[in-house]
Amino acid sequence: MSRILILNENRLERENIRKILSDGLPKTEVVPATVPRQALDLLGQGLFCLLIADVPWFDADHCNTIMSAKELAPDLPILVTSTGRRSDIVANVWRLGVQDYLLKPYRPAWLIAAAAVMMQPGSKPAGEWEKEHRERYLKLATEHMQSFCYKKCINTTKDYLDSLYQGTDDIDVIRFSAASFAEGLARLGSPLGPSAQLKLSAVIERFRLRFDQQGRKHDSFSVFEKMWGIIFDAIDEDRGYHVSDEQRVLNYVDRNIKEGIGLDEAAEYASMSSSYFSKFFKRITGVNFITYMMDGKISAAKCMLTDTDMPVINIAYELSYSETNYFGKAFKKKVGLTPTEYRERHQQDRRPAFAGDGGLPH
Repeated sequence: MSRILILNENRLERENIRKILSDGLPKTEVVPATVPRQALDLLGQGLFCLLIADVPWFDADHCNTIMSAKELAPDLPILVTSTGRRSDIVANVWRLGVQDYLLKPYRPAWLIAAAAVMMQPGSKPAGEWEKEHRERYLKLATEHMQSFCYKKCINTTKDYLDSLYQGTDDIDVIRFSAASFAEGLARLGSPLGPSAQLKLSAVIERFRLRFDQQGRKHDSFSVFEKMWGIIFDAIDEDRGYHVSDEQRVLNYVDRNIKEGIGLDEAAEYASMSSSYFSKFFKRITGVNFITYMMDGKISAAKCMLTDTDMPVINIAYELSYSETNYFGKAFKKKVGLTPTEYRERHQQDRRPAFAGDGGLPH
């Protein structure tokens, strides 16, 4: 059994990390340490595959702890978590010889993936890390496609792009990786027939020619979203794929959230009366149709506010709101901030995710 040592002086954070790793890496023993001295004593007593150290700031005490850990276990990979600025963290992490870091708050999936990769024996070039990272996302996307779940395919794609664009400032790495992910999606469409394959190939060719798209996360996502649309169009048209009525309806709704389809339109697609469809939809999702649509639009708006410089009025139109004021009120009611306030709070520098690796979704 692999062993991970976590050093975190915050009890709640320490317990949360322990639970995330125990659930995500079931064959791993997670050993907590509350203070540096305890962590160093544990390193001196037993073998660990990874040290995860929380470093709120890189003062002399915290830096000395990391250096002492490296002296006790020279080959032990170290993952640092911190709330500091990315530029400060990068400078200190590389100076101390730390393999990777996570800027808090981070997604549990990123912690699990980084830990899993860093515990693997041997070291690999950064390109190999990113390739494995990308292939794991494509594998998960394949599983979601095979279960005909459009929303999970889209969410997996978003997670990959988040980790990629937050993972490096090297535009060449981003362009190569984004294009390679697009090629992976095209391979997923290969069993769907020549028509779908031709459409996917055409999308990839345009994507390769548009370096500006590959350099901007939202533009890349729009391309991948279009590719998923082609894939699921082919699945819908091929009667050999047995998609349940519930999943077929959910896919239709999820694919048309930005278009602002109404209850009557969705009911017509499902060949149901509006009143029956309303009950049917709440039964399979747990929320009513209007709430589901609103939540989906707000989620899409958050991405556009964070990942683009698109004016708020354009975002409103993109999500089929005829009036910007109504969009702003709906957004604030749901999020607690106006769209502009949300953008100002969340549009910040992100940290590299794959010095060792990025994050693997749940």
